Amino acid sequence: MNSNKEDNTELGKAHLTYGKLSIDQANIRLKQEGESEFPLGVFSKFIQDTILELYDNGNYNIDYTSVSVLTALAGIIGNSFHLRKHIEWCENPSMWVVLVGKSGQNKSAPLKTAFKAVKNQQKQFDKEYESAIANFDPDAGQKKPTKRKLYSTDPTFEALINMHKQNPNGLILMPDEFKSFILNLIGYSGGSKQSQFLSIWDGAPISLDRKEAESSSISMPCVSIIGSIQDDVIASFKAKDIKDGFFERILFAIPLKMEKKYIKRTNPNDYIIEQFHAQMKSFLDTVSDNESTKELMLSEGAEKLFITEINKHVKPSNKDSTISGILSKLDRYLLRFALVLEVSNCFFANKAIDKVSRDSMKSAIMLKDYFYANALKLNHMVLNVYEDNSKEGKVLRAIKKIGKKEFTNKEFIQVADQMGIAKESYAYQLLSNTKLAHKIQKGLYETDILN
Repeated sequence: MNSNKEDNTELGKAHLTYGKLSIDQANIRLKQEGESEFPLGVFSKFIQDTILELYDNGNYNIDYTSVSVLTALAGIIGNSFHLRKHIEWCENPSMWVVLVGKSGQNKSAPLKTAFKAVKNQQKQFDKEYESAIANFDPDAGQKKPTKRKLYSTDPTFEALINMHKQNPNGLILMPDEFKSFILNLIGYSGGSKQSQFLSIWDGAPISLDRKEAESSSISMPCVSIIGSIQDDVIASFKAKDIKDGFFERILFAIPLKMEKKYIKRTNPNDYIIEQFHAQMKSFLDTVSDNESTKELMLSEGAEKLFITEINKHVKPSNKDSTISGILSKLDRYLLRFALVLEVSNCFFANKAIDKVSRDSMKSAIMLKDYFYANALKLNHMVLNVYEDNSKEGKVLRAIKKIGKKEFTNKEFIQVADQMGIAKESYAYQLLSNTKLAHKIQKGLYETDILN
């Protein structure tokens, strides 16, 4: 009788639904069903518990929290650990991540939670710097104190390099607006800053040679980037992709349900959240004590899994250049994922950090599959929004409604609004990116589809 009653509980139902999984694993699957496809099992148990607690009682999206925590772990590790595949192939753990969703979808809260330990440590560094500056006496021959930065929100490229020099372990960039970050820091002009940022992702040495006083270099750049953006805005940027590999370097967190949720009356369990922050602080404190880089190798089992997995990417890559671009970067992210999981999970389990295990590579493959699916999802979003030749194409319908070969942007925006296609800013993005009309002068467009 007791067994039958247990099967009627949520845990029991989950166990029956998902077969041979443990009760805990099955319950996680049940909670995620229809909500998230992120493989939570890659994390230590306390991280899984935190993510689910914030989902259950804090209105946090599972994908946003999970990907934010993954990036925080990568940013904390920095140059303390690298993974060497062979003599010419070595990966640091840096990640470029974007949380994609609609306005008001609570993308910022998971970021604050995941990076609380980092931000608290930064506050401590700032206090120490202010104290050192207050006691600094240049006349006594003292060396001027330097300010150590763990993260930044909106640096120039030159400032980024200088901050990195003060913190060789690496930096985390957390732009308040990822849209502005792309436009202001990287842009689409094909300039040197863009290529330099791509080199940073590769971990290649960076050298800035201006005036002698401003010259600086970084031999091992390690910069993780994380931010959030609205789905229609990222689709707009992707539609204008200049095919330099920038977007292929980004990992996208795109929830199954992009919707705002009702606020629940319950609050997250204080103990669970406090334990999470304590563990992350301990991880940061320990890793930050490392003054050199330890290189890990793949275990034999991890090596076999890795080779088998990337060989699966050959055929689809040879058939489609877009797929090839995505998978070529995910091949490298596979090693980065495995490195982050090995280092963090061993630390939290109080195990020696030696080689990347088969289990870490297996989990890395699950992460790769998740981000690959989201990369394809983003491409699909772009097609849905900007597919000009479709009978349902938004631009096509608006232009036909206008019914003139020449029209103004104001006419397009007004018609798009009246038809329920898009509001002003989004309508302007549609018009700016379409191939069905071209600008002949400021505010005036011409189309050939009505001929």
